[in-house]
Amino acid sequence: MHFSDLLSNNLQTNSDLLNFIGILCTAILSFYIFKKESSISFTRERYEKIIFPLFNLLEPVLYQKIQTTYLEKALQIIEINKSLADGKLLELFYYCSQSPSQQNFNQLCSYVDKLYDKTCRKLGLKTRSFSYRVTRHQYKHWSYFLFYVLASTFLWAIVLVTFLFAFLCFIACLYFAYENANDTNKLIMLLLSAVFALAFLKYMEKHI
Repeated sequence: MHFSDLLSNNLQTNSDLLNFIGILCTAILSFYIFKKESSISFTRERYEKIIFPLFNLLEPVLYQKIQTTYLEKALQIIEINKSLADGKLLELFYYCSQSPSQQNFNQLCSYVDKLYDKTCRKLGLKTRSFSYRVTRHQYKHWSYFLFYVLASTFLWAIVLVTFLFAFLCFIACLYFAYENANDTNKLIMLLLSAVFALAFLKYMEKHI
């Protein structure tokens, strides 16, 4: 077999491999986007029908002395939208219905408070600032709020340092592997890197 035939066969093989990798990456990315959009659609429905109505109702009285009118309206919202309530919310619904005490009301406020922020982050909506929480007294006690601020700051510092260290190690390993790869593997690595970079950007758009 002539050298030109070997070269042609090699190019054809590489081309088929790259086409396969391209199709596979496209399929994975399409599945990821579809799954993400489906999750976002369900989260948006929960936000509009049960999470925001609950938070909007309870925000003026979060962690304050229990007011029967507000609690009854909150329970009505949950009752009407039970199919969208998670297990924890149904548990709080039961306890508040059976025993409308200050403790149970505070637990409901705490869960709705956290659930609202969590949902906002998932939908790409800005959450309330610390200054807003302080102004509106949206915490059980000042010690809880102080602990929350310190714990959040410490946790984010640990996560940031860990992420940066892991990211630098990953980049170093990736660079070493890229430098020692042949041309075909280099192209494959570039394609996979592009897919992961796009997925990462999509993630950051939803969470920042």
